[in-house]
Amino acid sequence: MIGAMFRVMALSVIRDRGALALAFLLPPVIFLIFAAIFSSASGGDIRLQVAFGASGQSAFADRLETALRAENALQVLPGVSSSRAAVTQSIESGHADAGLFIQGGPDAQDTAPLIVLVDPGKVLAGAILSGRLQRLIASELPDIALARTAVTVEALAGGFTTEQKARLDAALRAVADEGGSMEGVAPLVSIEEVEPAGRASATISYYAGAVSILFLLFSSLQGAATLIEERHAGILDRIAVGPAGTDVVVIGKFLFLTVQGIIQVALIFSAAALIHDLDVTSRFGAWFIVTLAASAAAAGLGLVVASACTSKQQAQTISTFVVLVSSALGGSMVPRFMMSPWLQDIGWFTPNAWAIESYYGILWRGDSLKELLPELSLLAVMAAATLCTSVVVSRKRLSL
Repeated sequence: MIGAMFRVMALSVIRDRGALALAFLLPPVIFLIFAAIFSSASGGDIRLQVAFGASGQSAFADRLETALRAENALQVLPGVSSSRAAVTQSIESGHADAGLFIQGGPDAQDTAPLIVLVDPGKVLAGAILSGRLQRLIASELPDIALARTAVTVEALAGGFTTEQKARLDAALRAVADEGGSMEGVAPLVSIEEVEPAGRASATISYYAGAVSILFLLFSSLQGAATLIEERHAGILDRIAVGPAGTDVVVIGKFLFLTVQGIIQVALIFSAAALIHDLDVTSRFGAWFIVTLAASAAAAGLGLVVASACTSKQQAQTISTFVVLVSSALGGSMVPRFMMSPWLQDIGWFTPNAWAIESYYGILWRGDSLKELLPELSLLAVMAAATLCTSVVVSRKRLSL
């Protein structure tokens, strides 16, 4: 009997050519995609978007800017901001992952001359920028590090003589000309978070949206699979005799999955509000519009997959593939700034990226719906396009 059951299941897979191909071709594809994502997230291929600013023009700021723009691991945004507020604005608007503001020269004693500004939701970006900045100074601009060390020693020793200062200046010029390097640099960099007042943790805001769209895709793709069962059971054939045809089935399922998704997302954000003090009520209208668009897009995607697949095995395999790949590339598993630039570009084509950006925008950055119009439009267009496609595909399947 055990052998018979094994044979029955094997034949069911072999006879379903689509399920057979998906079952054995998709796993290596998923592995390659995840390997690319997580290998870049380990730090090797990360290229941060950096906003650069300086309180005034100086040789120190010019040399550091030139060295930063030549660094392959960093993508410094065009232009130089003249104020810290402008750098902060670039970070809060999402145009930059982190920022660097030069507020003084290397001889400053009271404060660090280099301030790394970072979004609290991207703390790792600040640590990466700070580490690359200090390594860059030690290897490419060692005279700056020595100057900072000399100031510290002078303060501790009570000052240098005129002759000692002259020899020190000559030595610093020689180091700058020779392009040497040094280790153990005195601290030059300070990391500060850009945190809007009166708002909950940026990490909570980010992952509430990331988990919400992840579960929307899971539940919608699984719920829409009932369309295949009803097709095989002949239910759709009987409904098709009616005046509305099979359209009522697809549209009815679309509405149910959308409402179900809204409730699921509401539960996730309720938990975030109760346990982590995430303020949703003050932006409830914007939150509801984003949730409605995301739920509708996920419901439409689930119905397209169910309409296109001929068996439940095919639908299950494709659903798993879509959820895993879309969530990984879109930022539900790993923040997109930790991926390679080409992976970030691909991630913009996923509903996860649009939903996460929308939730993060309204709950953390305080964006208006007008500012989030591109992401909301993409979600709405996806919902409408997938719904129409699933209706058309369902009609054609009945006519075959």
